[in-house]
Amino acid sequence: MVLLALFAQLPVDQRPQLTVVHVNHQLREQSQTEAAFLKEWCAQHQLPLVATVWPRDQQPTHGIEDAARQFRYQFFAEQLAAQDADWLATAHQADEQAETILFKLLRGGQLNQLTGMAASRPFHAGHLIRPLLPFTKATLRAYAKQQQIPWYEDATNRELTASRNRVRLRLLPAMRQENPQVDRHLLDYADQLQAVLQVADQAVTDSLTQIVRQSDPVVVDTQAFFKQSAAQRQLLLTRLIKQCQPTLSTEASVLRACEQLLANVQHPTGTVDLGAGWSLVKKYGTFTFNQFENFQQKSKEVFSFMVVLNQWRTLGNGWQLGCFTTDSRDHLPASEVVALTADQFPLRVRSWQAADRLRLGNGHHQAVRRALINAKVPREERAAVPVLVTAQDEVIAALGVKWAVQPQRAHTRNYHIKLKHE
Repeated sequence: MVLLALFAQLPVDQRPQLTVVHVNHQLREQSQTEAAFLKEWCAQHQLPLVATVWPRDQQPTHGIEDAARQFRYQFFAEQLAAQDADWLATAHQADEQAETILFKLLRGGQLNQLTGMAASRPFHAGHLIRPLLPFTKATLRAYAKQQQIPWYEDATNRELTASRNRVRLRLLPAMRQENPQVDRHLLDYADQLQAVLQVADQAVTDSLTQIVRQSDPVVVDTQAFFKQSAAQRQLLLTRLIKQCQPTLSTEASVLRACEQLLANVQHPTGTVDLGAGWSLVKKYGTFTFNQFENFQQKSKEVFSFMVVLNQWRTLGNGWQLGCFTTDSRDHLPASEVVALTADQFPLRVRSWQAADRLRLGNGHHQAVRRALINAKVPREERAAVPVLVTAQDEVIAALGVKWAVQPQRAHTRNYHIKLKHE
């Protein structure tokens, strides 16, 4: 209401052409009263109002906050186009910025998310602006009282069911008791981080020109890549992966798997699964990024990738593979628990080869080819069966067909290796 009043009070020659957009989410009884009040207020101030209601039959039982936000911003985007508008303005303020930064820090993710909400960012064909970010809620409340601007408090903001509310009502108040300036410090850190990220981003852009041989599709010179510092390599891989698909994970385990494959001279070719069908593909002195639809689309040479711990990997045809850390307290089928030593990592999945052998319980070995025949795998399907191997290229399993029997060794740890079909 303060934001709306400020816009309405601008001199006529400076005032933009405004349309108020409102969503009644129907999540609390007060929302009907608020919608009626806003309609009357806009009529009194001769401002056009476009309102909508979020149908109850479209509201999920879980994740309702995210669903409400998606509905709201989709409506905003539609109105931005319908009104041929340049921007959408929201009333986010400094307290919410501090909450956002702390909330992102607790949840984990990308470093650039700790800069909080941008004062302006692209939004569909226009921009989303937040003019009130420099002002605290207390400042805005005091201004509203002084100017006699009416407003409504959202009662659900006092409920502790939402994680953001717990940050607002528990964590930040406790931190303010330790240091009343904690909000300002969080915002200052976010500003400093934004400046550092801008410098780093330019440095990454400059380094890309030194390592990229071809831009469309991207082909990277592996030797030139390893001439960069370790920190720079992480930033370069992150940029390259995000260029494929912004939602792809670039957490430490993914970047480490990429570097391990690229640095492994014993395996001149191979892939690291990045999710959503995307893979980093190593081919001798270069690497690139491809998006495969399924297992059959990969050639035998290309179908080789490192297994990222604690992540599911889609193999195609509805199959997924996962290798997860576990311990003796987990109640798991014995056939899915494998004891491995640290030097057996990283594990890889690749196409089986004629020389591949599976260790048997009696200490002897069986050819993978024989295991496929004994399991009555049709001849035309045998070539498509992948094997799971250690860093020493010892076969752990012909996936979906037979597991090797691991010998007793010291310094092992249990891992849950599961193959499932959806």
